[in-house]
Amino acid sequence: MNPAAHIGKRYLWRILPLLLLLALYWPGLTNWFYQDDFGWLNMRHDVHSVRDLGPALFAPKAHGNIRPLGENAYFLVFSSLFGVDALPFRIWAFATQMASLVLLGSIARRLTGSRAAGFWAQVLWIANTGLSAAMCWTSIYNQILSGFFFLLAFLFLLRYIESGAARDAIGHWAAFVLGLGALETNVVYPAIAAVYALLYARAYVKRILPMFLASALFVLVHFRVAPPPHDGVYALHLGGLVFSTLWTYWMWALGPSRLAPALLSCAVLGLLLRSAWARQWVPLFGVAWFVIVIGPYLPLNDHKMDYYLTVPVAGLAIMGASAIASAWRSKWRSKWIWRTAAAACVAIYLGTSLPAAWTIARWHHDRGARVEDLVLGVAGIHDALPGKIILLDGIDSDLFWSGIVDLPFRATQIPHVYLAPGSEARIQAPADLAVKYILPQALALRALQDGRAVVYQVADQGKGPELRNVTARYRAMAEALWKPEAPRFINLGDTAFAEYAGTGWDKCEDGYRMLRRVATMRIGGPRGPDNRLYIGVFHTTEFHMGVRVDGTDLPTEVNRRNGELTELDVRLPAALIGKPEIAVTLSNGEPRPLKFGYVETR
Repeated sequence: MNPAAHIGKRYLWRILPLLLLLALYWPGLTNWFYQDDFGWLNMRHDVHSVRDLGPALFAPKAHGNIRPLGENAYFLVFSSLFGVDALPFRIWAFATQMASLVLLGSIARRLTGSRAAGFWAQVLWIANTGLSAAMCWTSIYNQILSGFFFLLAFLFLLRYIESGAARDAIGHWAAFVLGLGALETNVVYPAIAAVYALLYARAYVKRILPMFLASALFVLVHFRVAPPPHDGVYALHLGGLVFSTLWTYWMWALGPSRLAPALLSCAVLGLLLRSAWARQWVPLFGVAWFVIVIGPYLPLNDHKMDYYLTVPVAGLAIMGASAIASAWRSKWRSKWIWRTAAAACVAIYLGTSLPAAWTIARWHHDRGARVEDLVLGVAGIHDALPGKIILLDGIDSDLFWSGIVDLPFRATQIPHVYLAPGSEARIQAPADLAVKYILPQALALRALQDGRAVVYQVADQGKGPELRNVTARYRAMAEALWKPEAPRFINLGDTAFAEYAGTGWDKCEDGYRMLRRVATMRIGGPRGPDNRLYIGVFHTTEFHMGVRVDGTDLPTEVNRRNGELTELDVRLPAALIGKPEIAVTLSNGEPRPLKFGYVETR
């Protein structure tokens, strides 16, 4: 045989899946940031010294997650090196997934003794729509890295069982522990290792048991440091609902249509029965992988997401690949039936999943491109008009959630960017959230009259948002309609609100203001008996703070505490209702300064 042809045959089963990954998900390779990405990009602004590095890497972040490798280190390192250039982030994500494909191919080949199984395991995983979001959305890198460590640990386990070498045992433990830093769901890895050992190498079960203790310790520490929320979409719901959620994920994993999952579910059941009769356990192990890895997501009944399938479907890919290899190896007289059945299942799966995966990838890319046009367009305005307050009009709901909420302009270091007053009418979002991104009428009116603000309207031309200067028209409308009343939302971290921040505050820095002892401020008064004073403090452990309103000391309650923010709730006396403005005095009872974000009457 020609040496080049021999090498091609030997490595083609590894190379072709990598090319398929690039061909199918190239929109994700060129995608920009959106939504949660900006929250992680903003982390670098909070690291000013080596002392800040520990909290940045290990302190609980959004939704109470502790992911030093899968989120914190990834965004800190790449944003420090490349700023808001998305391409290096995307290249690294693709490189990690390519490494995972190589690992999966090696695992499937070891389990089945077939290169064809190694090839098909990679192809089936790539085609699954659960992988689409992870390949396009930078914030979901934790899923990709989690899968890498799952597969790396399991490959080391296979090597350890074969060799008994200490280096493979060390690699097995190292990959497992590092996986805990990628995503907390990696705590279930010992269950995967135990299932395999029970099926194939029972003498090694006792060597896996210490991993369960490590997982239990991790869960204990995690819940101690970051207790799970009791309400909201991330609240845990145990009971019968987990089986309904499991069925939902199972159907999603087998295809985007209704018919394909039903047909493939019947095929899987038949495969498991035939494999059990023949005492071939790889299909059972693949299904066990899926159920075990999806397990931590099942209590999140109110937050079902397709990208949670990224790692679980690797198990189904192993199952499917083993079925294909077994059908082609079959020596029964009816082997053509098994081959036809396997080919039909592959055709049904790929025929429905590949187009859906491409559509999802394009959707994510288009969403990122729209945000990129907006943010870079605003950056161009800022460069041309430095120091101006930039007001945006025409932001729709999707652009608000994907390109405004998570503070992209802080990530790009562009100050004083707000939505124009009245923008909330076109945005589907809670009123108490939208108001935080809108410059109040009084401040906007004075800034327009003084020439300190410009207004740009976002017009979507099909290829992305186009920003049009409508300052003159807006100024005329504002002078005729807007009311110069005291704002009921004060962003203490922005100098645009400086006239309402009294004495005692440190200067604005990185979107915050520090309170060391006592400071004063003014804000619009309550309009009805249900209005309260809300104070946002970037501090998530217990702290002591005094609040005085118009000379009266008032008690505070914690309204919510999540991510890095504590919002305090102050009940206002009825005597204040209707007052156009109230005076607020805040006192810090802690030895260290408190970091403030906002004060709001609502």
